[in-house]
Amino acid sequence: MPYCLNPSCWKPNNPDGTRFCMNCGKNLQLNGLYEAIALIGQGGMGRTFRARDLGRLGQPCAIKQFLPQFSGSDLMQKAIALFESEAAQLKALGSHPQIPELIAYFEEDGCLYLVQELIEGENLDVELQRNGIFNEAQIYQLLENILPVLQFIHDRQVIHRDIKPENIIRRSGSAGNLVLVDFGAAKSFTTNTASRTGTLIGSAEYIAPEQARGKAIPQSDLYSLGVTCIFLLTGISPFNLYDDERDRWIWREKLQTSISDHLAMILNRLLERAIANRYRSANEVLHDLQDLTISSNINSSPQIEKLMEVLNLGQWQEGDRLTNQIILELANKNRIAQLTADDIDLISCDVWQAIDQAWMDATNNRFGWSAQQKIWKNLGGRLIYEENNYWEFAKIYEKFADRVGWRKPRWLNLGFSPKIWRKYENLTFAIAAPRGHLPSLFFWEGFNLVDPVFYRLEICRQK
Repeated sequence: MPYCLNPSCWKPNNPDGTRFCMNCGKNLQLNGLYEAIALIGQGGMGRTFRARDLGRLGQPCAIKQFLPQFSGSDLMQKAIALFESEAAQLKALGSHPQIPELIAYFEEDGCLYLVQELIEGENLDVELQRNGIFNEAQIYQLLENILPVLQFIHDRQVIHRDIKPENIIRRSGSAGNLVLVDFGAAKSFTTNTASRTGTLIGSAEYIAPEQARGKAIPQSDLYSLGVTCIFLLTGISPFNLYDDERDRWIWREKLQTSISDHLAMILNRLLERAIANRYRSANEVLHDLQDLTISSNINSSPQIEKLMEVLNLGQWQEGDRLTNQIILELANKNRIAQLTADDIDLISCDVWQAIDQAWMDATNNRFGWSAQQKIWKNLGGRLIYEENNYWEFAKIYEKFADRVGWRKPRWLNLGFSPKIWRKYENLTFAIAAPRGHLPSLFFWEGFNLVDPVFYRLEICRQK
């Protein structure tokens, strides 16, 4: 049923098939391609309609009509700039499954219009009102869904500047897929953005302190995401989650159900008022979040329990296979040679330490990464791999392989005995094997992991 876009039309609904409004005579096909069906939202800047894209066989879309309720020319110009900014930012961001696609932007009959992908679903504020406060698992899901989107837009030099529950929509038919909407407040930034004061934009309850002073930076979006999380956890206005007298957040005191200390640590770091103490990027938050997800389950992990069981039974080859399998699954890789130093860093300290401890305990400190690390350091091995030092590194690695029994002499009639690598199946899966013989994560093709893993273990011990 076509809906008339004339703001003065007092009877906007029209029968199907109508080309011109039966009440006011306005053309119902906007730009000859888009037909509004129903009003779905309105505010101080305009109205939003559910619509059909006639150029795409009637595919659903959304029409935003610019109708600011301002009288001053300065305010009007700023409002127009914001509306045009949304179109520009959506165009610049291109196609992302969690950002509405821009279809068109134009002027008609003195009004500005923006046509974009229609996101079917409810925003998180509506979800909160209907289902009640979020639990810890739901906050994990929110962060895991939205942080990659923020990294995507920040990588393209865009700050959203209005992160809040109303601007995060759960797409209908998808339990987890969240979409970030309303880029009207978004702006491009450069390396010196923080030094310039701009227009104050954003929702007062959610904006970061520096954004309130007109100096938004990418970390401002992270702050707003943190505020969004504590609002969803408590159902209480963020204004009432901060103690002005003591100058600190009191959101944990308002929780109805407790949450883990690690998640609280992540949220508190997102909420740091000092930029230097806040997360530097969305990826950095995701790194800590992965540590949280793994560490919260590591002690009860079926794989770790199985590893401890087989090692305590002296099943060294099965334990070695399980060790490599756990690391590969966490890194989402198929073979050890595909692992990188970044993969090593993204696997939780709890995982490295739990596996290492299982080996060391079951073998009286004979096998395990700690045993291997001691040998490596005694041979002069360093903990930070330098590409231009490859040959020195390779020589030490060969000595290391000799010491732990991964290479053996090959006797020839020429009077010397070059070392050759054993095949994996010829490793000694017995307690009598040389110290550090197992696990075999670094064996042959995995030699490039020695420094990153030993360095990771060193960092983990210092935490």
